Amino acid sequence: MITPYFAGILYLATVITGLFGNIWVVCSVARSRKPKSLMSRSSPSDRLRAYISVLAVIDLTVLMALLVRALYHFLPHFMLDSNSCRAMFVLENSVKITSLTVLSCISIERYITIRKPFCSEVRRQFVNATPIGASIFAGLVVGAIIMQINSVTVSTDGMNCVRSYRGKAIPRVAAYLTAVAFLVDLTIISLNYSQIVRHVRRKFTKRRARVQANSRVRESLVNEPRYMREMTAAIVRVGVFHVVCWLPMSLMQFIPDNSIQSELTAGIRLFSNFKDFSLTRWLIFIATWLTFTNAAGDWIFYAVMNRDLRNLIRFATERRKRSTMSHAASPSTNRSLRQQIPPSMKVLHSISYRSSLGGSMDDAAGTSFVQSSPKESTVSQEPNSPYGVRAKISILSRKGSDGGGGGGPPGDIV
Repeated sequence: MITPYFAGILYLATVITGLFGNIWVVCSVARSRKPKSLMSRSSPSDRLRAYISVLAVIDLTVLMALLVRALYHFLPHFMLDSNSCRAMFVLENSVKITSLTVLSCISIERYITIRKPFCSEVRRQFVNATPIGASIFAGLVVGAIIMQINSVTVSTDGMNCVRSYRGKAIPRVAAYLTAVAFLVDLTIISLNYSQIVRHVRRKFTKRRARVQANSRVRESLVNEPRYMREMTAAIVRVGVFHVVCWLPMSLMQFIPDNSIQSELTAGIRLFSNFKDFSLTRWLIFIATWLTFTNAAGDWIFYAVMNRDLRNLIRFATERRKRSTMSHAASPSTNRSLRQQIPPSMKVLHSISYRSSLGGSMDDAAGTSFVQSSPKESTVSQEPNSPYGVRAKISILSRKGSDGGGGGGPPGDIV
């Protein structure tokens, strides 16, 4: 009785790890989404973020299937039926092949962006056709999975799901086609990432050889850049992670053993309902758990270790903080009150403020009147207003007092 609970706790820990991480990725990408116009083309970073968000949603569905498995492990006496077994079989295998197909699309996108194997127009068409081709491929594989429903049933004791190919040729052929599809996706991922690493190292080798040929010093004068080492290490980590998680299950699906195929693709409670703990059963358990581990760890390799996405999320967060602080510092009520003040009252307020700094009322009015332009000052545009008359009298009186020593009496202004 300890083994079912151990497997259930392991499944539950995997679900919790992937659940919070993938939800964080979906929310972060949604909040940091850039507004784009209809005429602008999506950049490789935009397409990669779109793939990562779709991958996070699919991985959440994969983890929900694992959560159902965990519940059946914590309830060892809960019985199953044929419909629930078939529904679990279709859901689990469909979301797994869809997740692996999205991962292959990401590898293709990265390969085209870094390697640039075609001209720009061909690359653009190929990039646009990649999600369409992936959708068609995933749809065909899901159809092959649905064709295997008749081979899935419940065991005689009702405690587990099993498969039976007796007298059923179509489900057997569909099972092998599904296994080929898993292996094709994994091969595409491995080839793309290996070609990226090879391309980067080959470019650096050519660059170092060119520098050595043009230099009199025989020793190497060019060191491998830091960004190149980081990019190569990140790509190697991602490729190794996917191969480790998917290769055991992809290879074991070709084993012509009905009991292994039954427990690998349809079994809910492994180890033959925890009755057989042989090495083969342990390998099946590890291979099945690794596929769910891939769904729980994708967000770490594609979001946490993705510097471009991290910088975008950080920039969006800081922008929202600045926007919140600016709204708090300048309330809308103060803006509305300032908009309701007429221009003439603004001039009067400026005159009063300057006079309070030490100048006389008449001097402040004259200064304000001289500095304001006819387009901006309502005093000059309203000569009959009391403020305009007072300002003009002040200016004339100042001119008269200044010119008293040079010619005319100040009383001439009256």
